[in-house]
Amino acid sequence: MLKAESHTGNGLDTSSGGDTRAATIIGTSLIGGLIILFLLSTVLGPGGGGNEPITTLQTVPEDSSAVDSLPAGDIPSWQEQKPRFWLQARACSRGDAGWGPDVVAPFSTLWQLDSGGGREFFSAPALVEGVLYLGCNDGYLRAVDASSGALKWSFSTVCGICGEPAVDSTTVYFGGQDGYVYALDRATGSRKWSAGLGYHVFCDTGIMCDSLILSGNSAGKVCALRRGTGEPVWDRELGGIVLGPAIVDTVAAFTSENGVTAVVDRSGELLWSRSSSTQASSPSADSSAVYVGFSGGMVRKFDIRTGDLLWETDIVSSSGRCLRARPVITGGRVLVGTNDGSLVCLDRGGGEVLWRQQFDNWLQLPPAVGQGLIYLACDDQRLHIIDLETGDKVDSLEMGGYSGTAPLLFNGVVFLGNTAGEFRAIRGTLPEEEETPAGTILEETPSDSLFPSETDSSGSFDDAQDDTSESAQHDDSFEEPFDGSGGMVQPLPPGDETTEDEGTAPEMTESE
Repeated sequence: MLKAESHTGNGLDTSSGGDTRAATIIGTSLIGGLIILFLLSTVLGPGGGGNEPITTLQTVPEDSSAVDSLPAGDIPSWQEQKPRFWLQARACSRGDAGWGPDVVAPFSTLWQLDSGGGREFFSAPALVEGVLYLGCNDGYLRAVDASSGALKWSFSTVCGICGEPAVDSTTVYFGGQDGYVYALDRATGSRKWSAGLGYHVFCDTGIMCDSLILSGNSAGKVCALRRGTGEPVWDRELGGIVLGPAIVDTVAAFTSENGVTAVVDRSGELLWSRSSSTQASSPSADSSAVYVGFSGGMVRKFDIRTGDLLWETDIVSSSGRCLRARPVITGGRVLVGTNDGSLVCLDRGGGEVLWRQQFDNWLQLPPAVGQGLIYLACDDQRLHIIDLETGDKVDSLEMGGYSGTAPLLFNGVVFLGNTAGEFRAIRGTLPEEEETPAGTILEETPSDSLFPSETDSSGSFDDAQDDTSESAQHDDSFEEPFDGSGGMVQPLPPGDETTEDEGTAPEMTESE
């Protein structure tokens, strides 16, 4: 693999991650060869290979803001106001996690978190009320102060974590390679419930209609659990390693390693399913369509209600696993990275190629998009900044290792992890030629905190939603006891003691 030169004058630690295994590059795609790395993690577990485990749990005061209700409705393609809660991966169905303002060099590292034994960060974090919730291949789900990097608490599982978490007003939900979906108290990290899905969970976790926790396993099952208890509600068979979900109102799109794209509704009914002979990326969706990349080199747009193919664009001519990055929908564009090092910008309406930019290594992760700049992690071990309108390269900086997590841009800070076991918060600078408009995020932010509380009643996110939206209402249709007819999902009662031989997390203890 190629190694990049250090970025000069950016104030960053530019130690190289050149010794990182090539297998970790394949691991970031979560499909194909990734299964080998994940199965190794299953055997090693946290602290495997002689690594010392980190503190299992650090308690923090109860979060008084945890009484807010879930937001509802669709999220605009671009907005300065970040969603209050993180109801699915990337905080919305479009695959983007960028909220302005744009920033450029000089950059400086605010803080850096190192995993146990250099284990990879593959799970992009959720950011809620100034706290990052991020999983790692060392088996820990961490709650980290976004301003300082201080560890608030950590929860141990016996295997790695690669799926992205979901967070509501009181709880963090995530899946682990041990085959369980967990619900943790946001304030303390204590386990509320855990539910076994039978096989490894590489899938992201999402919240649908306030009632359901959605995920999937490596045996091809899409699963819905009751949000409050983890009881199984329904499951559906797709086949292959399940990826997704991208949730829009009362429907959710999933894909799988064997090339299936499918949409289910909140009752578990399969609305449609389409098969491909090549592997599918994780899906993205808007209110009318689902967007998926395929390893054969094409991007497809399906009607979200019928599954009709609206357009298909071939963007890679070579054979093999060439397109596995999740598409990002932003304004009238769709951005897709490829394994031949191309970032391709497509017209959202018709699929025409608007521009193409070439890099020196694989692009396996979705970028974050700000007001007019794209922030893209590449396996040349650099974070690249690209102009959204033209595709021109603006700048790049050393990441210290191969790309691990998709970047997250908020409040002038870029958050990302790498395969060398480093997770960084990188502060940028506003471009000199641009003035900061009155009332922007930076101007409203107190000097002693990068991430003020997002629960201020004057905030516009909840107020901007339609209170009559179907997804905003609590769904009582799932309150009837589940008859267990599928027999696949086996939830654990809260507080049950388990052992590592059973594939679940050890009991947590407070640190001294």
